[in-house]
Amino acid sequence: MNSKNVLRNYLSSIISLVDNLSESDLKRLESGDFKLSLKLIKSTSENSSAREKIILDTTSLDSITEKLKLVKTREEGLEIVEANLRNKSELELFARHIDVAVMTSDKALKIKEGIVDATVGARLRSGAIQGKEL
Repeated sequence: MNSKNVLRNYLSSIISLVDNLSESDLKRLESGDFKLSLKLIKSTSENSSAREKIILDTTSLDSITEKLKLVKTREEGLEIVEANLRNKSELELFARHIDVAVMTSDKALKIKEGIVDATVGARLRSGAIQGKEL
């Protein structure tokens, strides 16, 4: 590869890195206390990444939400989440769909528990406070 292509790839990597920064990361950079770092990693083929990234449509997300509204225990809710959401990116997508706060550093289990707590747990707590039997 000639030096022009190497430079083009390098600059493209920098642009990609900057585009993926969150607002809080940008503020940290702006403060001058932090600096950017590049790491050389092998890029994955598009076929394997396409298989891993299954995008859920709104209909699927709404269907999962409806299933969670019908369960009576947290364990049943967790089973539904595990059966319908296979990886962390799907969990994050669904959590954002139902307005559950998710941090990128959260583990999949924590996201699952947050989803179940925000849906099934909230309904169970509300019913207990009101003295209703679910």
